[in-house]
Amino acid sequence: MEIQLPVGIHADEFEPQPVWVSLAATGMAPASPASLDQCFDYEPLCHWLSLEWPRTPHTPLLETRINQLLAFVFGLDARVQSVWVGLYKQRMSRGAVGVGIERQATRREFEAQRRGDAIGSHTPAPEAAEHQRASYASNSC
Repeated sequence: MEIQLPVGIHADEFEPQPVWVSLAATGMAPASPASLDQCFDYEPLCHWLSLEWPRTPHTPLLETRINQLLAFVFGLDARVQSVWVGLYKQRMSRGAVGVGIERQATRREFEAQRRGDAIGSHTPAPEAAEHQRASYASNSC
């Protein structure tokens, strides 16, 4: 998914720039769900990625942005146990399609790192209940 995000250390990166997001979340859910509440509802994630996250203040490091995204996904659904995420941008790689970073973390690893390294101190703490089951049908990804 392409979004516009203010991230980077160079002067021209203080304004939002194209950032490509790739994400895979794993966890426990019914194999044959009967309703949406038994599934991972990705609409709140798409809404946050495309409309809310881009309005956050500039951040110099993609690593910080990855931690913000991990915190959001883990906060969105308690059933998510592992998340892999990649963030890629073009402005630092004019000779390439893009460069970026990828990270995978289990919920346990991420929570331990947040406690130990204070990762969450600059991370917007999403109110999961606020995002769950809200209708974002007009803002699909």
